[in-house]
Amino acid sequence: MTTRREFIGQAGAITIGAALTPSALAGMGMLKPKKMKILMLGGTGFAGPKMVQRALDNGHEVTLFNRGKTAPEMFPDLEHVQGDRYTDLSGLEKLVGDGRRFDAVIDTFTYVPKTVTDTMDVLKPAMGQYVVISTTSVYAARTEVGMDENGELATISDDIAAGITSHREVGMHYGAMKARVERAAEERMAGKVCVIRPGLIVGDRDTTGRFTYWSVRASEGGTMIGPGSGDDFVQVIDVRDLGDFTIHCIEQKHMGIFNGISPAGQMTARDMVESAVSVAKKKLGAETKIEWVDSEFLAEHGVQAWQHMPAWVPGSAPGYEGQGQLSTAKSIKAGLKTRSLEETHWGALNYYLTRGPEVLAEHGEQQHAGWLKAIRGGLDAKKEQEVLKLWVDQKADG
Repeated sequence: MTTRREFIGQAGAITIGAALTPSALAGMGMLKPKKMKILMLGGTGFAGPKMVQRALDNGHEVTLFNRGKTAPEMFPDLEHVQGDRYTDLSGLEKLVGDGRRFDAVIDTFTYVPKTVTDTMDVLKPAMGQYVVISTTSVYAARTEVGMDENGELATISDDIAAGITSHREVGMHYGAMKARVERAAEERMAGKVCVIRPGLIVGDRDTTGRFTYWSVRASEGGTMIGPGSGDDFVQVIDVRDLGDFTIHCIEQKHMGIFNGISPAGQMTARDMVESAVSVAKKKLGAETKIEWVDSEFLAEHGVQAWQHMPAWVPGSAPGYEGQGQLSTAKSIKAGLKTRSLEETHWGALNYYLTRGPEVLAEHGEQQHAGWLKAIRGGLDAKKEQEVLKLWVDQKADG
């Protein structure tokens, strides 16, 4: 006979079991996700490889469509279809004509609507979900603390937008054009589009210097500038976390819009710089000291936020009261996970240290020097020391 305690236990198990659907179990890592067919548009640049690798690690089948010019040796065991988003979609047309079907298509090349919608028109009969990698630059302003996916978007006139036909022409209208891409994609496949809006994408294989500066500068030793008080909020997304979340959204069939960035108000400029120094010391034995320099003093002496002090904007800057505090509550609920700053810094620094010698061997000293300068980015070493001396002298004068 079943006792009351046993009955309650069984009933609870049945209730819990009913709630834990296969997709929910997969989302918690308790059940291997169903094998899916994914078409990656691109896949060998910066963000794409992490998405491809996560998909492969999770047992999915991936096909790549690109020009075959960027790292063509990458993923040699995968199917590569060659073409051009502007001029040649015949490879995609052949896939559809051959009866190929894809559970999802990932698009990272989303600068102008026509490039995206032309591709969607070819693939629409053959896909279940279209993933648009957009940007948080679609938002019109950074004044609102805790702004979510419903925030006001940047706009551009139809006349100006009509004259922008490639990624090379986007320029200052980058955010507004991305917003148009999002809208155009949803109009093509209503209810079957997942838009991920990453912020600054950083870490392994980042060659822009937009975050890597802190990782590399900390490894050089000596005294480095920390911007402002250190209390200003910063938001970034590790490229690996973006890759993981993108594939997770496909596995869970998430549709709609998601801010893909670190949690609001979680990290400060102090966290960003101090973690870079910590990693450089632990991994390389670098002895680096941080001198926090007033934001107004930096501006007066030609040191610009974001340009020279990457990923940082002072909260006192007009229009940036909500900087670093964009809400990711919806994304976290959907499964977004972000790793520590230390892991991100080491990913960036390790790439700098290991790829550098390869660039030298492959391309010679001149290109190697340019590569090192670009990936380091940020404030020139000589300028930094000049500003530091002025700052220290001013403090000494009281």
